[in-house]
Amino acid sequence: MTDEKRILFLGDSITAEGTFIAYLEACLLRHFPDQQFTLINLGVPSETASGLSEEDHPFPRPCVHERIERALTACEPDWVVLGYGMNDGIYSPFSEERFRAYQDGLLEAIRIVSSSGAKAIVMTPPPFDSSAIRPETLLADGYDVKAYSYMTPYEHYNDVLRSYARWLLSLEGAAAVNIYDPLLQAREQARMNDPDYRSGDGIHPLADGHWVIAETLLRQLFALSCEIRPTFVDQPESSPFFQLVLQRQKVLSAAWKEHIGHSNPNKAAALPLEEALQESKQLAMQIKNHSSSY
Repeated sequence: MTDEKRILFLGDSITAEGTFIAYLEACLLRHFPDQQFTLINLGVPSETASGLSEEDHPFPRPCVHERIERALTACEPDWVVLGYGMNDGIYSPFSEERFRAYQDGLLEAIRIVSSSGAKAIVMTPPPFDSSAIRPETLLADGYDVKAYSYMTPYEHYNDVLRSYARWLLSLEGAAAVNIYDPLLQAREQARMNDPDYRSGDGIHPLADGHWVIAETLLRQLFALSCEIRPTFVDQPESSPFFQLVLQRQKVLSAAWKEHIGHSNPNKAAALPLEEALQESKQLAMQIKNHSSSY
């Protein structure tokens, strides 16, 4: 790796939540102390790569293509990690039309990133956990397409996401990261220990799921295997080091996201970018002082 690596993350609310990115940064700081990494989280809730949206969604879902070129110009990344799929199937039974929209949108995003000179890295969708959804809101196949949404999802939506993930992993020449299977395996393992385990709300992973994503990225992109799970995953409040990394990530993510702009009507409370960059420098000094407490 070079002396500096700028990594941009584009994705939906799972990326926007940002915990896996904070885990990733914390581990990179620990294992590569002489390497400079800049991780920029531009995840936007509700976003898709396909441009599709449910009719009863509170607002038209944002599409990454509305902002991807602005993001690349402003951030000048070396790598771009794309995380889409959960929203792209619109929580409905499999449809060739929706599948093509996802394929076309993702392939175009890869093309745009590659044309900018950056490396495109594409994560599969994570799995959907129907057991975490209230049974009365799950819909079987056969309803009118307008009936399905994130509020009333298809009961076998995980099968749709599996199809999306398998297609993505079959792409030749694409740097694809499989988070679907590791998350599914982790969920099954958790249920062996606790039959009532649920992975968040069925859509958004909990902290343990975010660790699986971070661990997978570390292994595949940096050849780094973490044999011992860091204590800050299960006890984040016990690590001043991680709390500072997380705080810095949130400050920068909000500022970058609103500086570049997006079409989600819900805007983040954010500092002007220059102020956020200055604050991040101060936080970076504090992080360095606490690095021994990793």
